[in-house]
Amino acid sequence: MDFIGHSASAVYKVTDSEGNRFSLRVHRPRSGNLESFWTSREAVRSEMMWLHALSRETDIILPAPVMNVQGDLVTIVDGIACTMLTWVDGEARPYFATAEEAEAIGELTGKLHRQSSNWTIPEAFSRPALDDARIMKALVNLEFASRSGKLPADETALLRRAGLRAVDMMNGLERTPANWGVIHADLIPGNILFHGPEARPIDFGSCAFGHYLIDLGWTMCYIHPSLRADLLHAYSRHCALPRNHVELLEGFYLAAMLDTMNFWLGLPDWTDRMPGIIHKLADREATAYLKGESFLFSGAPYWE
Repeated sequence: MDFIGHSASAVYKVTDSEGNRFSLRVHRPRSGNLESFWTSREAVRSEMMWLHALSRETDIILPAPVMNVQGDLVTIVDGIACTMLTWVDGEARPYFATAEEAEAIGELTGKLHRQSSNWTIPEAFSRPALDDARIMKALVNLEFASRSGKLPADETALLRRAGLRAVDMMNGLERTPANWGVIHADLIPGNILFHGPEARPIDFGSCAFGHYLIDLGWTMCYIHPSLRADLLHAYSRHCALPRNHVELLEGFYLAAMLDTMNFWLGLPDWTDRMPGIIHKLADREATAYLKGESFLFSGAPYWE
């Protein structure tokens, strides 16, 4: 058994006597900041329910849950939920830089959302709904850092205005089977593995109910603007995009960046990276968004 890493859960690679490989997850977070719900038996079992359905109803290569000898998807050891999943081979990218990668991610995300939109939610399924709470928390924390002099005040204030506009957009969207369902909610580079031309999702620990464009907004943050149309074209082969999807995605993009920066605020070196990223986001995407100018397919990504 090899230790892989520890964040929301401790992950180990297990190889049996026949050479079959599995991922053992011990759902005990490294940080005490994670709400206890996410590692509860009900929440973990619900995550496994969706993974089980996806493994049966799609051709996506993903970590499929393995039942224990009692026929359960979750094993409780000393009060801690543990799960075993099939191992997924592949290589992660720091960001997505080719049209082929963008198209593969569009295919993957479209297949996930198509299954979700047609899936009958089991009665015992229990996952949260993503609302504006995370974005509002990010805005509060960014403002606090700005008032303490650690972030540029004017640019942080501009981000707040753009973030509040994005929140208003999100809250005004109707929830229908075509645009709302169970989503991965963390489709970032570390959670998408490439095996040849194929994109494979891992780590469904953040899965929740939400607008399907939330997943796309997150992924757009890590794809060069010149490649985003390739992703959307591939996605649309499996799921229809709303008529005003570009405008909506720009709001979800900003929401995802704010949520990401809230995470970065908890890292030891955040003062080294955050002022520069905030300057870029405020000067480019946030300013365009507040002016009603489209930015999704133009400009430079935050890492340039």
